[in-house]
Amino acid sequence: MELKWLDDFVALARTGSFSRAADERNVTQPAYSRRIRSLEYWLGVTLFDRSSFPVQLTTAGEEFLPRAQALIADINLSRQDLRLMHARSQTAVRIVTLHTLALSLLPRIAARFARLHPEGSLSILPSIQDIEAYFDSLQAGLSDVVLSYESAMVKLDAATLSQLSVLRIGRDQMIPVASPALAAALPENWLEGAKEPIPILSYTSFSFSEKIVAPILYRYSGKFRTVFESPLSESLRRVALHGTGVAWLPAELVATDLAAGALVRLPGEHLAPEVMITAYRLKAPRGPMIEALWSLLEERVKLGEAPGAKD
Repeated sequence: MELKWLDDFVALARTGSFSRAADERNVTQPAYSRRIRSLEYWLGVTLFDRSSFPVQLTTAGEEFLPRAQALIADINLSRQDLRLMHARSQTAVRIVTLHTLALSLLPRIAARFARLHPEGSLSILPSIQDIEAYFDSLQAGLSDVVLSYESAMVKLDAATLSQLSVLRIGRDQMIPVASPALAAALPENWLEGAKEPIPILSYTSFSFSEKIVAPILYRYSGKFRTVFESPLSESLRRVALHGTGVAWLPAELVATDLAAGALVRLPGEHLAPEVMITAYRLKAPRGPMIEALWSLLEERVKLGEAPGAKD
């Protein structure tokens, strides 16, 4: 359950209108409706009677409203207390990132940061939440830097971008791979020539990687059948190594597997969307250690270091 769902619920209870509440919460109406449904699904009850206008709270919604308001107040108070605690310790930098980057890129950055700034520390927080949550964490003061993939399929709105400093520090590709045995069993023109649906390993809905791969799967929807699902690239990689199905994985993550022949890249450059590895932070200064980390990332860009370069 996410805090923004509670704020969404209170806004709709107050306005009685999905469109007005969505405008107030600065989100599109379809995305807002999904968030309300997510809260109802999480609670296991229907909170609003949508058959009337303005929409009305159900009995469960009326019971939940004061509890939601109290929860929001308690969480905001706790956040203020934690911010004060963090302000007293400006040596720690909190990074929210994809699990894949936490395994591949960030250990090298952390090692160099520790050598250059022994008085500081990095707190790396792998995340598999929806992309909105990454930037919510920056704006809420729960993280200092977001490090993530960016692609043409995932765009930030202008209002969010206006608050952020953005640094593109490398490139990667989401490439289709399979075990050698599975690759050999597929036809030469593996996608167009398949007579039976191809088993694939999919990302969980609403994960960041799913947004990147989804247009390909949608375009060829009749060609695939999902046999395994996970929000984590590393989990899909391990299952792919056993020959269970085709997976779209970051090229950086599977470089060693491809070189060793444990996995095979399937042909089709149009099936391998490119992604940019991008760092984000709030433009407003937040402390010397955050500035030090950002300078280290800028140094990598100036030196033209690839994502997998040794430090």
